[in-house]
Amino acid sequence: MNRKIFIVLSAIILAGLGVKAQNVVKELKADVNRSAGTYYSLPAIKTEHDTPAPAGMKPFYINHYACPSSYYLEKGEYYNDPLAVFMKADSLGKLTKLGKDVLRQLVIVHDDAHNRTGELTIKGMAQSRGAMKLMVERFPEAFTKNGYYSARSVVQNRSILTMVESAAQLSKMFGPQTVGTRVSHGEQSFMNPQDKDLTDDRIDTLTMERYKRFAALNTDEIRLMESLFNDQNYVTINVDPYILSQHLFRLAGSIQHTELAGRITLYDLFTPEEIHRHWRKNNAWNYINYGAFKLNGARQPFLQRGVLRNMIHMGDSMLKRNNPVAHIRYTNERVIMGLACLMELNNCGLETENLDSLEHHGWADYKIAPLGGSIVMIYYRKHKDDPNILVKVLLNGREARLPMKTDCAPYYRWNDVKRYYLRKLYRYESERFNETNKTTRSNE
Repeated sequence: MNRKIFIVLSAIILAGLGVKAQNVVKELKADVNRSAGTYYSLPAIKTEHDTPAPAGMKPFYINHYACPSSYYLEKGEYYNDPLAVFMKADSLGKLTKLGKDVLRQLVIVHDDAHNRTGELTIKGMAQSRGAMKLMVERFPEAFTKNGYYSARSVVQNRSILTMVESAAQLSKMFGPQTVGTRVSHGEQSFMNPQDKDLTDDRIDTLTMERYKRFAALNTDEIRLMESLFNDQNYVTINVDPYILSQHLFRLAGSIQHTELAGRITLYDLFTPEEIHRHWRKNNAWNYINYGAFKLNGARQPFLQRGVLRNMIHMGDSMLKRNNPVAHIRYTNERVIMGLACLMELNNCGLETENLDSLEHHGWADYKIAPLGGSIVMIYYRKHKDDPNILVKVLLNGREARLPMKTDCAPYYRWNDVKRYYLRKLYRYESERFNETNKTTRSNE
């Protein structure tokens, strides 16, 4: 009897995982731009209604960390290298009719991005303002003329410009003195922390072997090369199909951020299956680098422990403030992805060594840290001296599930949230300290 129950439960679980995998396929089909992963441009539109807070509870403090909005790709080589491949092939008469049309489009994309690499696009500027406007309209009690609003950014062009556009939107709505802005390397510890030991552990030999095997099973560039070049011997000698395909796919995803969207597309070079495979490879790479991948220790999210500690500290320091406060931070996609995994938002804290299972568990990079995405912790209370503080977290505008218990989801008691995360950080620091001491003693 027990065995039958186990089989039934297993079948239900597997069926559920299969549904999640199919959801990814459907979502990519519904909006192919999602396949750009962390370069997906999150639409600045309200996607859902908020769950009503418990009676009498109103927001009074917002702690906000966000990715930059839509920007041009950060490296000139992403535009230059594929263009050079096609220009050389064209000069030797090696392009098909489709290949010539791709060359034409690459010239347009290249010229549009000339001298703009890493900069916010016009769409990114509008996206920044739109996201801020929506947040103010969504939580009017937390944004008033007597509130205090601080906007800060890492020292990175696209993040700074996102902050500037967002602050301009706030000033437009509440007056020019409403928000203070700051950009400083001195705040790196809680805006974009570094940890050489952790980053050195990301890609060891075993991890790289596992990824290469996974990538190989999701790579077949023969059809694409035959559609672009009329001489496959030329391709064999002069073209790296894997790298060229990656370049073209990256550029295909970048067009959504520019005014070229709707005028040209490179996605039609790929079949739906190829688009899915490209996304799977990039998604797996992001998981290895920023998620809890077991083969490299499942510790990469702890790179953002300084960010989480700062969130907790700032939360505690705001509990007795009379007027609303919002700390608005702009960092990069890597920080947001790692932080979401560290906080175990929804299924972001997934620990596995099976890269093939990520989408079955619903771990999808475009849902975690798209451009314009954010993690927002909102604090609620009835009055200034209310000891029963509640918080909820939005991941990219949607109410998120946290790893601790609550009887009023998506709202959680602040003391429970704080206790869970501080204990998690303490365990990690203790383990790391003990490992360091053990290594030191063994070397003596």
